Amino acid sequence: MLAPTAFRGLSACLRASSAGVVRSSFFAGIALVTLAACGATTRTENPGAGGEGGETWSAGPGVGGAGAGGAGGTGAGPSGLQSLEHIDLGEIPLNTLQPFDVPDRALGLTVAVGAADVNDVVGISRLRPPSGEPVIFNYAMPDKTNLAFANYGWVGGANPQSDAANAWPMQQGQWRIALGDDDGSLKSAHVDVWIRRTKDGLFHGGVVDVNVFIAPNASTQNYVNQVLSDMFVDYAGLGLGKVTFLPLAANFTTVDDYNEYRNLLASSAGAGDAPALNLFVIGSFGSEFGQAIGVAGGIPGSPALHGTTMSGVAYMPSGNPQYDATVLRHEVGHLSGLFHTTEFSVEETDPLSDTDECPTSVIQSNPDNCPDITNTMFPIAYGALDLTEAQKRVLQGSALYRGILEQGAEPAPPLPPSGAKVASPPSPLAPEPPFAIVATRRPNKPLPANPSSLERVLGAVWCAHGKGDYEALAIRIAGAAAPSTLRALVLDDKASELIRARALGAYVRVSQGDERTRATKLAETLATQETASTDLRVAALRSLARFAPSKARQSAATAAQSGDPVVRSVAWNLRGK
Repeated sequence: MLAPTAFRGLSACLRASSAGVVRSSFFAGIALVTLAACGATTRTENPGAGGEGGETWSAGPGVGGAGAGGAGGTGAGPSGLQSLEHIDLGEIPLNTLQPFDVPDRALGLTVAVGAADVNDVVGISRLRPPSGEPVIFNYAMPDKTNLAFANYGWVGGANPQSDAANAWPMQQGQWRIALGDDDGSLKSAHVDVWIRRTKDGLFHGGVVDVNVFIAPNASTQNYVNQVLSDMFVDYAGLGLGKVTFLPLAANFTTVDDYNEYRNLLASSAGAGDAPALNLFVIGSFGSEFGQAIGVAGGIPGSPALHGTTMSGVAYMPSGNPQYDATVLRHEVGHLSGLFHTTEFSVEETDPLSDTDECPTSVIQSNPDNCPDITNTMFPIAYGALDLTEAQKRVLQGSALYRGILEQGAEPAPPLPPSGAKVASPPSPLAPEPPFAIVATRRPNKPLPANPSSLERVLGAVWCAHGKGDYEALAIRIAGAAAPSTLRALVLDDKASELIRARALGAYVRVSQGDERTRATKLAETLATQETASTDLRVAALRSLARFAPSKARQSAATAAQSGDPVVRSVAWNLRGK
């Protein structure tokens, strides 16, 4: 029998974690608890005809789940094999091992756990296959320190996320899951499971439907379509499905902190059918995100249940669609369950045996020398496209897509909207003219094809899940001449706007004395210059807010009148600070 140990201190750790990914090691062991089982209701991607009743069962004491009628429609009946089977475990008590069945020919499973209050911390302490050790143990992958499976309100888990013998191939039979909380105050949480299958247990492809929520003037539909088209070229055998463009409230033009980010993802409640990638296209991220241009809702997130705080990816267009496609490949990899090949800020690697790894001393000094530099999931990826076979299996076992049951068949139809977060979907945006131009000025300047080490770091993903100080890395690589080198990049109007903007932040940071005065003067000029790009002006405002607050307020007062809606939004938020 196991006695639960609360994971005290988790809330503080989460607050300190800019990406909501916990890295401390304060979770002590959790002893065994008496097994208890709840009711389970099964729904499927291909609903049975005529609304046949779903099965309700209980294997022991616990909170009972109510049976649900099957949705009407075509496709296989309740006993037939489905591409994506949904098991609603209902509310299950914490610190118990809750069983659920995984049938044969499964490629993977995805779990979404939701607490009633999004301010409660909840975690997956165990995910145990029928035989062998757990695939999630003490809120982390076995033998790893990254406590990825705990968060505020919602948390996800999946298998396979490693290629260990207990994780792959997928085991048929009774799996068990146990949850924990921060201080023992949370009594239960809702658990949904999705199981990915094919007729022969082999992957045959699938398509990813995308709901694109665009903030006013953040981008155009034509631009995003180009990014998505580039993204799904040779992406683990997954293709692009239906793309729906939906409006996003103007208050999400800039996302300044993680509370706003969670609210942004939760606004997907009316997104409609699932599974789907909810892609939120915004104007700018705040300083909490470390100058990232894309942030995923979790590792994994929730592509099959909309309206949660992990339901999608938020993204800030760079003006370079090919580059943006590589950023989204990285973030959608996280959403599907992939970790970084090598972490930047801690000595940690992913749990896959076929991915290259980089020593911490190398990645933190000169990542050009890392063997995993060309992998999509490298934390400082620069146009990287590579995926290993094990990484592809993680994507193919996820709930991200509408799967193909057998060779030559069509992708399965979507699941109907379900769960507590069902809402009426907003009206899709009307198609735009072929040559629509977005109001924001983010010039489409390509990144260097053969970058220097400094350009490569400044133009890399800068993934928020890595919690790395990538700006400090750029300063180290710039060396003793960092101020002059970085200033020259800022002033190079032929360079990529992304590189110039990040160089500006590093330049202001590293400058001292008279050089700091020159740097802040340059930032003041750029912040108020209407002909400067969105990225440069935003970087200038945020750099002034960090290192010259009084000058930031003065510049923000002028920039708040800008015709650029992103600059205007950032400036308004900084005026009173």
